[in-house]
Amino acid sequence: MNELQFGIIGAGKIAGHFCRALDSVQGAFLAAVASKSPDRAKAFAEKHQVPAWYGSYAEMLARDDISVVYIATTNNFHYENIMQCLRAGKHVICEKAMVASEEEAACAFRFAKEKGLFLMEGMWVRYVPKIDKVMEWLHGGRIGELKLAQATLGFPAEKNYSGRMYCKELGGGALQDVGVYPIEILSYLIGEPVQEVQSFVTFAETGVDETVSLNLRYPTCQAGIQCSIATKLPEDGFLYGTRGYIRLVRMHSGNTVELYDNTRTLVESYTQGEENMFIYQIQDAVNCIRAGKLEATRASSRMTLECARIFDQCLKGILFRPMDEEVRYK
Repeated sequence: MNELQFGIIGAGKIAGHFCRALDSVQGAFLAAVASKSPDRAKAFAEKHQVPAWYGSYAEMLARDDISVVYIATTNNFHYENIMQCLRAGKHVICEKAMVASEEEAACAFRFAKEKGLFLMEGMWVRYVPKIDKVMEWLHGGRIGELKLAQATLGFPAEKNYSGRMYCKELGGGALQDVGVYPIEILSYLIGEPVQEVQSFVTFAETGVDETVSLNLRYPTCQAGIQCSIATKLPEDGFLYGTRGYIRLVRMHSGNTVELYDNTRTLVESYTQGEENMFIYQIQDAVNCIRAGKLEATRASSRMTLECARIFDQCLKGILFRPMDEEVRYK
C-alpha cells in the first residue's frame, strides 16, 4: 500500500509535535514543510529530517505527490489556509480552533464536500485511550445517569499586546486557545447536541476575550465551563452522575482518569501511556481518507460547527441556535 504524502503549513512548536507523531503512523509519510519564512522552514526541516522545505505555501501545494496538508499556523490564518489547500486539491487537518466563526466553518466544510476532500479539525484529545476508558465507564452505567459536567482551563498569558494571545488580529483570546478543549471534549463525552448557551465574557483592552464562563444545556444534562488567559485555573474535568462521578485529571493534557462512587471513594483509575497522543488522530484521518470519507466521526463537521456557534454567541452576540436549525451561507 502506498503511503499518503503529508505536507505541513507552519513551522512552529505544534507542527513539530505533529511531525514526530507522523513518524509512528502506518501509511503516512511527511514529505515537506512550508512557512512564509524560508529560514523557519529550513530550520524545521533540518531539525525533523523533513525531505523538502518551502518558503511559499503555493510552491508546496503545487506538488502532485502531496495529498494531505496539516495546518499549524496561527488561528487568524486558518480559514485562508484551509481554502487555499482545498483549492489545490489537498485533504486537510487543521489545528484547533479550526475557524473563528460558524460562517467560516460552514463554507469550509461545504467547499471540501464539493471538491470531494477530507477536512477535519485537529481535536486530538477526543481520540486518546483515556477518553475511550471514560466512554466505557459512561456506557457501562458506572456513574448512573449523567446529570452535570464541569471543566476549567486557564493560565496567565504574557500581556504582550502584539503577541498571539492578546492580539485580536492573530486570533487570540481564551476561547480559541483553551476554551475549545472543554467545549469539544465534554460535548463528545455527553454525546448530545447543545440546545442552549449562556455566556459571560470579560474582554481585555485589546478586544480579545480574556475570561469566559459558559453554561451549556443538553437534552439530559448541563455543563459548566470556565476558561481564561488571565489566571491559572485547575485543568480537571468532571462528569457527575446519579451513582458517582468521573474525574479527568488535567483533562486536555493529562494521562489519568478516575472513577468515584457517591461516597467519594476511588473505585477505579486508568492511566494511558506516554506516547505522542497525536498518533491516534492522524491514524484515523489516514484511514478515513483511504476509505473515501470526507470527515471523521470523532471530529466531525458537527463538532466544529457547534463550537463555532458558541464562539459566535460569546464574541459576536449572535444568538446560539441548536444544530438542527440549518443555516445557509454563500
